[in-house]
Amino acid sequence: MARFSVGEAATAGFGVIARKPLAVLAWGLALLIAAVLPTYILVWIAGPQLAAIMQLSAQTTDAQDPRMVEQIMRIQSGIMLFQLLFWLWSTAVKAVICSAVFRAVLEPADSRFGYLRLGAREGWLTLLFLVEYVLAYIAFLVVMLLGVVVVAVVSVGGGGQGPATIGTAIVVGLAALALFVWVALKLSMAAPMTFVDRQFRLFESWSFTKGHVGQLLGVTLLLMVFLIGMQVVFGALVLGGIFALGGQMSWLFEPGAVEALVRQPPMEIVRRLGPVISIAGFAWVVLSTLVLTVFCAPWAAAYRALREPVPSQA
Repeated sequence: MARFSVGEAATAGFGVIARKPLAVLAWGLALLIAAVLPTYILVWIAGPQLAAIMQLSAQTTDAQDPRMVEQIMRIQSGIMLFQLLFWLWSTAVKAVICSAVFRAVLEPADSRFGYLRLGAREGWLTLLFLVEYVLAYIAFLVVMLLGVVVVAVVSVGGGGQGPATIGTAIVVGLAALALFVWVALKLSMAAPMTFVDRQFRLFESWSFTKGHVGQLLGVTLLLMVFLIGMQVVFGALVLGGIFALGGQMSWLFEPGAVEALVRQPPMEIVRRLGPVISIAGFAWVVLSTLVLTVFCAPWAAAYRALREPVPSQA
């Protein structure tokens, strides 16, 4: 039976970063463009309405002012539509970057355009991610409902005693978490299989991962350690950068500064907070690029090892 090294698979993303730094830089630039574009669209569409609401709030103290309520309802409906479109957009962007990482691991010679493409593979991977999100959401609701029913039955049967209810809730919660992790690991090869086959693959991963859940769990645990460490380091760097601004942003701590700022037009707020937004935005792009690379590469490395036949013993 084919096997793979948990350590080598978990660190595959770091190998990609070390071997292909320019490609990782290209992925970061693509993420930056993908993040800035919808933000500017949102400001361009909702900016005038936000400015009108702020102007109305400065002129009246009545929260039930019909004009303000109308403006708020209008912008809320627009934001809901924008959130749906942004979800689809961000999923597609994730699929493009993840495909580039898969390509760097599985097809390292095909390095044109920093491994970035827009084709059938990216389309199928986008569809896979969307289906996984929807199925995970439905499964979460079903498990949560069943958990609530179980806890309620135990609570009623035990006369509403606190310790029994709390204990049952903890056990049900841990069982649900274990179930979700197991199912996720069983389906973890769906993305690289979809990429390689250029077709939608999901439940095909179930049989492909048979006998390897323990190894895949080891990869997951190592990834969690790596990702937490990266977030801590980048969080410290961001805070250090903001504190390094020193007096340049000291006006934010003056009495009434924040209240006065939120009453400004959206673009003026962006201009005033430019240094903080720049530091946080740059850190977000770098961290997101590294996280996607570190997270996506291991599954491609594991798939590559598992699909290769074991050499026969002489």
